[in-house]
Amino acid sequence: MWSYSCDHFLHGACLRVPTGMSISYASPADFGIHDVLKDQRSVLLVYEGDAPQPPSPGSSIDLKLTLPGYQLSGYRTAEGDSTRYDIFVKPDRSGVMPLHLIGTATGASQRKDLAAAVGSFRVCSFKRNHSSQTLTCPRQSVWGKPLAEWVDGLPEAAAVSE
Repeated sequence: MWSYSCDHFLHGACLRVPTGMSISYASPADFGIHDVLKDQRSVLLVYEGDAPQPPSPGSSIDLKLTLPGYQLSGYRTAEGDSTRYDIFVKPDRSGVMPLHLIGTATGASQRKDLAAAVGSFRVCSFKRNHSSQTLTCPRQSVWGKPLAEWVDGLPEAAAVSE
């Protein structure tokens, strides 16, 4: 998924909707919620706003990635038979909304779906002036492969997180 162009755009990011999935969007106030769905089940929830939910108490960072202007931290927390994945994308500058990606998976099939959804995620550059605004996104996701491998629990992801 990381090598395909985006087809769903947020304020400062984008993703490719995986085959067989759809997206719903809600803007209840001064934030946005994008929900990636498969067969009516939420695969990945993306919150874009200034008040992301804090990491679960007792959780620790499993994954750290950086790009110029952005820091990504990933947390994996066991919740009964499921695993919850929290991914926080924090911009280094003001005026850019932080993102919180949330996914829960039970079993290999749901992990595969979540890996496909996060594997297409990428941050974009949002520029505006008095007469226009432009969203410029990379053609490929630099973070896609390490994020997908992290969700899948592959050993290759451990090297990225160090």
